[in-house]
Amino acid sequence: MDAQGFVAALTPAVTDANARERFLADPKAVLVAAGLDLPEWFTVSAREGDAAELTITIPALRDPDTDLSDEQLEQVAAGGDPTAYGLLTIMAPTCC
Repeated sequence: MDAQGFVAALTPAVTDANARERFLADPKAVLVAAGLDLPEWFTVSAREGDAAELTITIPALRDPDTDLSDEQLEQVAAGGDPTAYGLLTIMAPTCC
C-alpha cells in the first residue's frame, strides 16, 4: 500500500460516522482490510483529536554489536517480541 492508499483507507473514518466507529474500535483491522500488510506483533491505536497525526514509537536505540544478556535471550526464545531488542528490522516495501 502506498501513501495514497493509506490516506484512502483513513478517509472514511473522517467522513462517515460508522466507518469512524469501526476505525476507532479496531484501526489495525481496518488498515489490514484496506491492504496494509502489518505483522501480527505490530500494534495500531487510534484516538480522536483536533489534528490528524501519525506517531510511530520505536524501541530504544541499541548497539547492534552488543550481545543480548541471558535474560533477554530467554525472553525472545520464550516467544517474546524480537523487535524489543532490535533482532528484527522492519523494511518498508518499495513501490513501482
